[in-house]
Amino acid sequence: MSDSLFSSDVETADTLHLGRQWLGDLLDLALSLLLGWGLLRTLDVTRTPGRLIAVTAGVWCVVCLVGGLSGWTLGQALVGLRLVRGDHAPGVSRGAARAPLALVELLVSPILQRRVFDRTLALETKSMPPWRGGLPWKGAWLVLALAAVWFMVTPTRTESLRYLKTLDGWRCCHGRATPAPSRCEDAVSRAVREAAGGDAQARAVVADCPTAAAAMSR
Repeated sequence: MSDSLFSSDVETADTLHLGRQWLGDLLDLALSLLLGWGLLRTLDVTRTPGRLIAVTAGVWCVVCLVGGLSGWTLGQALVGLRLVRGDHAPGVSRGAARAPLALVELLVSPILQRRVFDRTLALETKSMPPWRGGLPWKGAWLVLALAAVWFMVTPTRTESLRYLKTLDGWRCCHGRATPAPSRCEDAVSRAVREAAGGDAQARAVVADCPTAAAAMSR
């Protein structure tokens, strides 16, 4: 997104890089949603809209706190920006204050053509290439994002056990062809691991699944 879409005649601290900062905040919000969804899948809990919103809000607060501590977030780094106060990171207190205010800025900054709350907090952005500075912080966020994607595509315990009780699961358990062989293998593997760990429900499923029972006996 070009900064020219958000440009004004006189560039000040609260208008400089406005478009890129808006996009960076949007990317950070998307990252929070991704991490929140991945966390719910990791915990294997029911993913209701309310629970997803609550977890995403919590992750967003952590993103803002870490951003205040270091000046770096993954979203801002991807668009080549670092948030600063003077020549230093904003600090945890300003990061905490920015958590709710940045969400409002996402809505109003394209209209007002400035970031009024960042100006109130005496914050500004500095343009920096994504590969310079803060690499440990950026790397940590990137690893978390990749882990969230992994948990999103990996069947949970509940999904695996439920699948093995379906018609396709019956085919899987009895060595018949299934529409998704990889899903069959993943479900059997997960059920065996859970049963080996002492999960009573998984043991019952494995007992009714010859393929899983054979794998567990090896």
